[in-house]
Amino acid sequence: MATQLMPVVSIDINMFWQIINFFILVFVFNKWFKKPLGKMIESRKAKITSDLQEATENKKIAAELQKEAETILRKAKVEANEILKKAEHKADERREAILNEAKDQREKILKSAELEAVKMKADARKDLEEEVKDLAIKLAEKLIQQKMDSKIESTLIDEFIEEVGEER
Repeated sequence: MATQLMPVVSIDINMFWQIINFFILVFVFNKWFKKPLGKMIESRKAKITSDLQEATENKKIAAELQKEAETILRKAKVEANEILKKAEHKADERREAILNEAKDQREKILKSAELEAVKMKADARKDLEEEVKDLAIKLAEKLIQQKMDSKIESTLIDEFIEEVGEER
């Protein structure tokens, strides 16, 4: 079987009617749909244009706001650093005040301890002196007693000797 080749484009009556239908559709489209669709396309184009302009304006505003935010952030960081420095300075001052107060209290305690030690030493010396006086008095009494006893004894012995000597 031999294959028949068909022409690439065949012009016949159907093609003619299709061309006529196409032009009728173009006429109908131009007559009733061109203006409404054109208006719709124009409104859409205007909306898109206004949205693009608004977007560029918003982008500029956002860039300005970002710059403002960055400057505010820098200022906040500087202020935070200043606050930290002030707080550290106050803490150092407070620490120094506490250390000075502690030194003063230590010195007061040492002075009071020294005074108390001096007082205790004086009291101990006084007690010791009184004890020494008491011992000296007791020793003197014993010595006197012994001397008196020895005198009495020697007196008694002398009297005895005298009496014995008289008797002889």
